[in-house]
Amino acid sequence: DVGNVVAVTGDGVNDSPALRQADIGVAMGIAGTDVSKSAADMILLDDDFSSIVKGVEEGRLIFDNLKKSIAYTLTSNIPEITPFLFFIMLNIPLPLSTIMILCIDLGTDMYPAISLAYEQPESDIMRRKPRDAKKDKLVTAKLLQMTYLQIGVIQAMAGFFNYFVVFGDHGFRPEDLF
Repeated sequence: DVGNVVAVTGDGVNDSPALRQADIGVAMGIAGTDVSKSAADMILLDDDFSSIVKGVEEGRLIFDNLKKSIAYTLTSNIPEITPFLFFIMLNIPLPLSTIMILCIDLGTDMYPAISLAYEQPESDIMRRKPRDAKKDKLVTAKLLQMTYLQIGVIQAMAGFFNYFVVFGDHGFRPEDLF
């Protein structure tokens, strides 16, 4: 056990113990027996080994795109909650109502987040090392730090800048709001 991922292919009854014990057991869908199919983690419906490579590439693409979509969705949390916090703590007029936040989330955030799921694979997707299932998660501390503490704070500052500019254009200076 040196940390490698072991995949075993098989199609017969005698292959079942190896398919079950491997990290990834791959059974043949056409020529494989029912016993080998039930012991396997994955069944090749066309009995073509190139389908394994296609499946790995597709799995990596799905993982990458889910990570992008989650990161995009999380960035809007800070700019949406800070107006309420400022409203409560500083007693300024509420910049975003709950209906406005729902409109932003459902009307504008949802479509770009879904479109990220359909992105094409990166050019190096199959040259990368396999990810470590124990370490490489969809949501990591690095992702949360980037989305909440960097991008989210920048978006919130930009939103408040526009908030105070609009109030300033209508004759309300920032010190009048506090």
